Amino acid sequence: MKTISRRRTTSRTPGRRWSRLRARVGVPDGSLTENGGLVLVAELDRALGVTAALDAGIGPVKARDRGLSGGEFALAMAVVQLTGEDHLVGFDRLRADRVGEALLPAPVPPSTTAATLATRFDQARREGIEAGCAQVTASALSALPVGERARVLAGRVTIDMDAKDVEVYSVRKEQVVRSYKGEIAGRVHAAHWAQTGTVLAADLLDGRSDGRTHAPGQVDRAVDAVRAAGATGPVLFQGDSGYYAGRVAEKIAVRGCLFRLGVPRSQPLWRAVARVHEDDWTDALDYPGAQVALLDYVPTGWPDGTRVIARRVRYDAAVLSADPRSRRSRTVGKDQLALVLDGIADTAYAYSFIATNENLDLDEEIAVAEWEFRRRTRIEELFRDTAHGAGLNHLPSGSHAVNSMWMWARAGLQPHRVAADAQPAGHGPAPHRDRASPVDPPGRPLHGHRPSPRTPLHRHGR
Repeated sequence: MKTISRRRTTSRTPGRRWSRLRARVGVPDGSLTENGGLVLVAELDRALGVTAALDAGIGPVKARDRGLSGGEFALAMAVVQLTGEDHLVGFDRLRADRVGEALLPAPVPPSTTAATLATRFDQARREGIEAGCAQVTASALSALPVGERARVLAGRVTIDMDAKDVEVYSVRKEQVVRSYKGEIAGRVHAAHWAQTGTVLAADLLDGRSDGRTHAPGQVDRAVDAVRAAGATGPVLFQGDSGYYAGRVAEKIAVRGCLFRLGVPRSQPLWRAVARVHEDDWTDALDYPGAQVALLDYVPTGWPDGTRVIARRVRYDAAVLSADPRSRRSRTVGKDQLALVLDGIADTAYAYSFIATNENLDLDEEIAVAEWEFRRRTRIEELFRDTAHGAGLNHLPSGSHAVNSMWMWARAGLQPHRVAADAQPAGHGPAPHRDRASPVDPPGRPLHGHRPSPRTPLHRHGR
């Protein structure tokens, strides 16, 4: 093991000092671990009762009360991914780090045991993880200052729905098929609480699964989760055109919630756009050259009060292509595009549409609703973070049950950023909020023992 010593030396330039690093080969120091930041996991578990909340939601997973509980195992799987592992063998690697493992609230099982335990988590137990995470969020919010807690719990709750494909390279894995892109993939469908950065409901399905089919069930679970977390304010669901369906909107309305759903372009919409008077268009927020307006079009069979917002953006003929694969050209009406491509018109408008049941009467309200929908990027950031570095860059097992648990450990248990921001009285400094995994760099001394709950966090890492 290389040990670095530092000697401060005076340079030839007056008033300037520099340091020279010298490496020395010696006996490995057993008190050093590259996973020192895992002390934060133990601290969060102690302060927020993560394991206890998960156990209450999951229930028993074994006939005999011995070994790891369901909550301890779920937390261990999330921890393995936090250390940068993207396969079940990561359990064995973390077990080999005797100092790092000792920092955790429970032992880490071998990879073979982990695979066996994961197969016992059926859909009911995975939904129990959702219930446990809601209780953890409630505990974290209760630790916030009164004003901040009231703002989150009494204010509007925004739930973003989205899906992400996880590409694999074997058709022998359970519930993976070729997606419309031609990739062999599983697809994660998730409902995400934007204000807290936490996943409320998630399912791992095949690469052709349709969000419109599975969204109604997730709507119920997501609303139940935010209410269990203590939120009392109005709930707004947002989703792209992959969730555009009357039954999805109806389920949201039945639960007393609002929705904003992307609308696929169709001939009735082009006819409705043509009926909008030029004076009815108003400038969009933070989008130069874009305008928004309310259409007189209502989708057939949708809840009462549904209306459609249109946004248009002017483009010059030079940036529009005749290639049918051009994403920008597909947002332009066929008649307008033909005029531009034939050289008859110099410009054309590209359109996008949002269906909502909000009561929007003023131009300012329409512009704000479109602006908020356009900025719904938190769930996209979540999916990007789960794929880059570890976790959902692939599915590690041939078993759907194991892969579903792996998905929940990465997408559901780790993004509790509200928990990372909470600072309960007497619990020491709040853990550092970072989009990277909360593990310390190699070489942070931890003296090979489990820190005392009374020890401030800053003495054992970040």
